Amino acid sequence: MPAVAARTLTFTPEEYEAWEEGQLERHEYHFGEVYAMPGGTLEHARLIVALTVALAHALRDADCLVLSEAMRVEVLRDLQFVYPDVTVVCGAPTLRNASETTLQNPTVVCEVLSPATARYDRGEKFALYRGVPSVQAVVYVDPDARTVELRQRTAAGWSVAAPVAEGAVEIDALGISLAIDALFRPARAR
Repeated sequence: MPAVAARTLTFTPEEYEAWEEGQLERHEYHFGEVYAMPGGTLEHARLIVALTVALAHALRDADCLVLSEAMRVEVLRDLQFVYPDVTVVCGAPTLRNASETTLQNPTVVCEVLSPATARYDRGEKFALYRGVPSVQAVVYVDPDARTVELRQRTAAGWSVAAPVAEGAVEIDALGISLAIDALFRPARAR
């Protein structure tokens, strides 16, 4: 669960979904408890957009949708809902509810890391993604190290590639290469 929660609320999944639709900020749901998601930095927000654009461009002719951090994902039926920074679903999306706010069959999920969330994203949240049968890859973008790390489902389990700082990463589930320089701008002197 996220390390920081402004307040903890308890709901059923249906109460959570109805309540969340009226909130200004996003909240993850873990076994009945609701946790506020921390805000991001300028670079975090920029990287989410860069990643979304790069994926949308690479998948422009594919039967896939690239979705923003506003799309909630159900990772454990009726028990856990999270918000990836970017989600890709290939084929027909399966939605939990008529309001189309919760996706049940993501193909690839992406997280832009921050000091506050990196441990959760790579640890507990990855364990949740691993448990979703449709998830074929998890992409981590590290703004501080300026790297991309890729974890992909294989017949033997999950492969974890070393973080890549230049060139591209091959996302097999999508059949695309994601160029590292499409995400990171040249470093600026401060």
